[in-house]
Amino acid sequence: MILYPKDQKEAVIRKIRTLLSDPNTPRGAFSQLAKVEQIPKATIYLWKKEVEADLISQNPVKGTPTHTWSSEAKFQAVLATAAMNELQLGEYLRSNAILKQELDNWRITCSKANDRSGETTSKYRSELASEKAKTKKLEAELNRKEKALAETAALLVLRGKVQAIWGDKGVE
Repeated sequence: MILYPKDQKEAVIRKIRTLLSDPNTPRGAFSQLAKVEQIPKATIYLWKKEVEADLISQNPVKGTPTHTWSSEAKFQAVLATAAMNELQLGEYLRSNAILKQELDNWRITCSKANDRSGETTSKYRSELASEKAKTKKLEAELNRKEKALAETAALLVLRGKVQAIWGDKGVE
């Protein structure tokens, strides 16, 4: 494995960062960089991968699917794009791999987050009440079944003791 001088490696990594940050980077730019710097392509692509990992660690949301984003990250995206024009918005969406429809849905969700209208509140309250009733019914049924199981276990234990004392003749 070849060790490159620190200043040379840092200069190449700066160039890699520049290429990665430019959305108009031409195809084959990293191969061309390898030729110009006289460094094997594999090394350039390894450094590129390290730079990408570093960029993702600096912005953990970038590079992850949007369905795994936290609500805080989605809210930050809505805030960041609120004052953008169409061109800036398009660039932001592309660079963060967000669909316009997703962002619109997040905006709607954010705007309704503190909605205190009676319709939404009553809907959630009725759902909560029905879930509580269902839970209570299931707990009662579980309690009844646990008691029946305990009774059956006690009868089996008694049956075993009777058989032990009187043999098989006493129990049929």
